Amino acid sequence: MTGYRTLLTSSRVGWWLVATVGTRLAVCTIPLGVVFAAEEHTGSYAWGAVIACAFAGGEAIGAPRMGARFQHRPLRRELAGVSVIHAVALASMVVTLSLGIPLAAAALAAVGGAAASGTFGGLRTLIVRLVPGSREKALALDVIVNQLCQIAGPALAAAVAVAWTADVPLLIVCGGLLIAAASAVKLPDSLSAGEDSAGDGSAGEGGAGGSGGRGRPPTSAVIRAIWPSLVVATLVLMLQAVLEVALPGIIGDRDGPPAWAGLALSGLAVTSIVGSFFYGLRRWRGRPHHHTLVLSGVFALIVTAVGLTASPVMTVVLVTGCGFFQAAATTSRSLTVTEVLPAEDWPVGFSLLYSWGAVGFTVASGISALFLAAGNPDVLLIAFGVIVLVGSALTWWFERITLTAGAGPESAAEVRT
Repeated sequence: MTGYRTLLTSSRVGWWLVATVGTRLAVCTIPLGVVFAAEEHTGSYAWGAVIACAFAGGEAIGAPRMGARFQHRPLRRELAGVSVIHAVALASMVVTLSLGIPLAAAALAAVGGAAASGTFGGLRTLIVRLVPGSREKALALDVIVNQLCQIAGPALAAAVAVAWTADVPLLIVCGGLLIAAASAVKLPDSLSAGEDSAGDGSAGEGGAGGSGGRGRPPTSAVIRAIWPSLVVATLVLMLQAVLEVALPGIIGDRDGPPAWAGLALSGLAVTSIVGSFFYGLRRWRGRPHHHTLVLSGVFALIVTAVGLTASPVMTVVLVTGCGFFQAAATTSRSLTVTEVLPAEDWPVGFSLLYSWGAVGFTVASGISALFLAAGNPDVLLIAFGVIVLVGSALTWWFERITLTAGAGPESAAEVRT
C-alpha cells in the first residue's frame, strides 16, 4: 500500500495520469461507441464491428513504429501531435458516420488508430522510468488506470447512447484527447529524462545504452525475445474484442437489454482493477510469463462459459468476473518486457505487445462481424474461448521445447548485441 501511495503523491505521476486517461479513455470508448453509433445511423451492429476492426487495424500497423518515435523524439511534442491527430480523425469519423458513409468512417478510424498507437508504449515506459525501483507497482498502476478507462468508456458509450445519442460519447473523448495534448507540456521532455536517479539501476542502464555505443536492435530481435508474451497478448485481445463488439447482440438474443453490455464491460473493468492491484502488491513465484499463461487460460474458460449460458443476468455476472484474471495477465506480460529487454527498448517492446494485441482485436472484430450478420454470437464466444485455451497451452509447450533446445526467448544481453 505504501508503494501505491508514493506513486500517487508524485506530481510527475499526476500529469502522467492526465495524459494516460485522456488518451486511453478514447481507445476504451471507441469499440462499443462505434457499435452503438453504427447501429443508430445504419441500423447494423455489423458495421460497428467493421469500424472497430479498422481502428484496431490502424493500431496494429502503426504501433511498432509510433512507439519507437516516443523513445527517439521529444516526448512532449510527440504526445501532443498524435493526440491532436487522433481527435481530429475521431471527430471526422463521427461526421461521416452521421452522413451515412460507414466506409469513410472506417478509413478515418484506421487513421486515428494508427496515430494513437504509440501512446500506449510511450506512456507505459514513462511510468516505469519515473519509478524504476517499483516496476511491479508502476505497471500495476498503469493497468489499473487502463481498467478505470475500461469502466468509464463502455459505461459512457452505453449510457449516453440510450439517454441521448451515440455520437456524443465519441465527441466527449475527442475533448479528452485535446486535454492530453495540452498536458504534455508538464511531462519530461524525453523518456530518458523521466528516469529517477535511484532505483534498481536497470532503467538507468537502459537510458545510457539508448544514447551510448549501441544501435537499436532490429524489431525482429525484440520479437524473438518476447514472442511468448506477444502470442498471449494476441489471444487475450481476441477474446476482449469478441466481448466488446458482440456483447450487445448476445445479451439482446438472450432477452436482456443490449445496454447491459456497458454494465458488464464496466464490471469486468472493476474486477480487473482488483486483479491488477493484488498482482502488483508482491512479487510472485515463478516467471511472469508463466503467470500470464495461467491467468489467460482461466480468462478463456470463463468466456467459454459465457457462450454456454442462456441467462442475460449470468452473462453479465460471468463477464464481470473474468476481468480479475484478464488484467493480472496484462500486468504480468508487461513485467516480462521489463525483465527481458534493456530499458531503451521498452517502448518498442510495449508497443509490440499493443500491436500484436491490436492484430488479435482486428481479426476477432472482423470475424465477429460475420458471426453477428449470421446471428451466431454464442458460437463465436465458445469458439474463441477454445482457441485461446489451446493457444495458451501450445505456447507453454513450444516455449518449453525451445528452452530445452537452447533456442528460447533471448536474454536482455543477447538483445543488446
